Amino acid sequence: MRLKQINIINFGQFSNKSFDLPSKQINVFFGANEAGKSTTVAFIKQIMFGFHLRSNSSPFFEDYTPLAHVSPMGGSLIFEADDSEYELERLYAKGDKTKRGILTVKKDGQVVPENLFFDQIQNIDGSFYADSFIFNQEMLGQVSSLSQEDLLERIYYLGAANSGKLLEMRDGFEKEAGKLFKKTGKKPEVNRLLKQMEDDRDNLAQTQAEFGDYEELDRDLTAKSDELKSKQQALEKLQKRAQELRDLQKELGNYQTLLDLQKQVKDTQFDSENYQKAQDIMAQGRNLQKTIKSLKEQLADLDDNNQADLSASKKLVQQKPQLLQWQAEYKSCLQKADELKQEKEQILALSPDTKQVLDLTPEQIKQLQADYLALPKQENRVEAAPNSNDKLWYVIGAVLAVLGLILLVMMTVGVIALITGLIFLGAGYVKGNNANKQNAAILEKQKLVAQKRQGFGQQYGLNPDNLDINNLVANANQYHLKENAEKVNNEQLSQINQEVAQLAANVQNTLKKPIEDDFSSVLSGIDELEEKIDHSQEIGQRRMTISSALKQDQQDLKELGLQLQTLFAQANVKNMADYDAVYKDSLEQAKIRTQVEALKKSLNDDLTQLTKTNPAELEQQLHELNDQIAAANNEISDLQQQNAQVQVKLNNLADSTAVFEAKQDLANTETNFESSSKEYLANLLAAKWIGRSLDLASNERFPKMLKAAKEYLALLTGGRYVDLDLGKKLTVIRKDGKKRDVRYLSRGTAEQLYFALKLAFVEQIKDEINLPILIDDSFVNFDDNRIKYIEQLLKKISENNQVLIFTAQENLVEKLGIQPLTFTKGNQNA
Repeated sequence: MRLKQINIINFGQFSNKSFDLPSKQINVFFGANEAGKSTTVAFIKQIMFGFHLRSNSSPFFEDYTPLAHVSPMGGSLIFEADDSEYELERLYAKGDKTKRGILTVKKDGQVVPENLFFDQIQNIDGSFYADSFIFNQEMLGQVSSLSQEDLLERIYYLGAANSGKLLEMRDGFEKEAGKLFKKTGKKPEVNRLLKQMEDDRDNLAQTQAEFGDYEELDRDLTAKSDELKSKQQALEKLQKRAQELRDLQKELGNYQTLLDLQKQVKDTQFDSENYQKAQDIMAQGRNLQKTIKSLKEQLADLDDNNQADLSASKKLVQQKPQLLQWQAEYKSCLQKADELKQEKEQILALSPDTKQVLDLTPEQIKQLQADYLALPKQENRVEAAPNSNDKLWYVIGAVLAVLGLILLVMMTVGVIALITGLIFLGAGYVKGNNANKQNAAILEKQKLVAQKRQGFGQQYGLNPDNLDINNLVANANQYHLKENAEKVNNEQLSQINQEVAQLAANVQNTLKKPIEDDFSSVLSGIDELEEKIDHSQEIGQRRMTISSALKQDQQDLKELGLQLQTLFAQANVKNMADYDAVYKDSLEQAKIRTQVEALKKSLNDDLTQLTKTNPAELEQQLHELNDQIAAANNEISDLQQQNAQVQVKLNNLADSTAVFEAKQDLANTETNFESSSKEYLANLLAAKWIGRSLDLASNERFPKMLKAAKEYLALLTGGRYVDLDLGKKLTVIRKDGKKRDVRYLSRGTAEQLYFALKLAFVEQIKDEINLPILIDDSFVNFDDNRIKYIEQLLKKISENNQVLIFTAQENLVEKLGIQPLTFTKGNQNA
């Protein structure tokens, strides 16, 4: 299976990046560190096997959320296999709880089920692919820290595809299956649910019997509830009267407060108009002082500020070309928005049913597909015809009966004929009745099929008779992709608007006047700044203007001080603080008068009554009403207790809800039984599947893999190490026949050994799993000679597997003699 194209929409540091892979054997990606080589390796793995937007305990960092915070995340890969082309597109957007992304598989341009692709690679997962087909410095670097036992274990895992873990999984599935069902057991879930179904059926029968007693008690409860309601209404009237008396009692306190406030009222003389004038003069004085200070600072800093303004103006003028570029990009985005809108309308025009599923979640889409596939097919209506044999029974019976009547008076044979005729007539009647029942059953089945298909149409608004479910889902996916593209385009428009708005704000701050944030206004503002630079001589005139204004403001401040002293004399105060105290006193009197008026308004009609009310008599009336309320509460409590007793009896009997619940319990038990049975069968099937997988990856591959590894190690070491000895310890054999433990090898040689073993494993499984080998800067510890040997090995391996090399080593690119695909910093968003 050959990878021919990589299309990155948003992933890590990349946006809208594509690579066409020209070679079927070896493709080289060249770029400096941090240029995106490892990101591309992770992209290939995650598009095939799913995103992992969280920390992952592996030497292969998994979280490549887009740095630019754009959506959707993901892209696509295009493979060639057996004269067909497969496209794998995986996208992730906010709301995807699995965080693995939504995968769409196309074969020759048509959407197909995922398994059509993954069956060809034996349904391996991402971990298997990373362990077997990906080589990077972190993975190879772990070899030097491995113990002898760990290294042997890794070699065996390569040869048998993690057989130890698979055996544990197989035993686990068999154990789980044993927990669910045993032929003679009682505690396993399936056995328990069989017994539970019998108990639920008995409970349903008992519940239906109790429902009759429940209805009689319910009528008694209704009568008592009506009496209780009448008593409660009488109690409400008593409580309302008591509340009226309590309100009057409360108003006695407000009445006394009114009398106290009236004693605090006194006459005050305060000229609010003069006070307001003094306030205004004080405010004008403060403003003038601020203005004078500002004018002085402007005079002091006029030269510096002028130079700063000129410098800022020049910088803004230099941004004019950038503004023109934004203007062109903005028009392009508007055109793209119209195109996307038309494409969406075209999808809906070609497939109107798409509207019905646009608001459905992925889970609801899957449910729609499952419901559609589960619909029963409509069959031709068939009616059971009466059997001709049934009519024969009637004819024979009638003939014998008539013959028996004729011979009855003649001989005993007539009696026998008559009885036989009646028997044939009875048999004909029974046969005809059975035929009628069979005809009714067939009609009922046809009616249920029609109801289910009609229910599907009512639920989803779709006609199942002319529905292409795969085309409908594909159109919905295309529509959502257009919506996502519109979102990206709108974000770009928003970004341009923000940039233009920021530039407009800067121009506005420099010109000190409002500037609209459209292209025309900003261009006009920049042109005005150019004119401002040419007229710097106006600074001198401005200095004269500021000096004149400063003198005038100082004179105005002096005159305001004289006016303020005049107002203080009229109010007989020394300063503004005394004036404020007089003002606060006037406010306090106004507040007291307001409270008096508010209390009078609140008491209103009760004011006259309060002057005549005796607090002791009012307390006595309240006491009598409370006694009546207590008696009424006792009566109501007795009725409530009686109702509660009836309700307890009702609760102990089965009502309609209990009957429904009993039926529901039985249905739930039957559903749980079905689910547990499926789980039991699934565990058995999984255990057998794992056993079969271990057979495929059995030791018959390991001798072949070890032989290939010896050949690759000799090639990688230039013939220095020619053999491997796998006993209790792994040793390598040099050309001179001497053995050497792995722990005494250099780091580079140890990595070469592990490199050879992994490539030998890939070689052995190529007939069943043939995927691109990804090598990400795995030769850092290799010298020039070793790189030369690697070159020879890669060309040998590429005869069976496509090889993608990601490197920053120029000498490796030169030795391979292959035109590389390059990464350049700064063009990740190209």
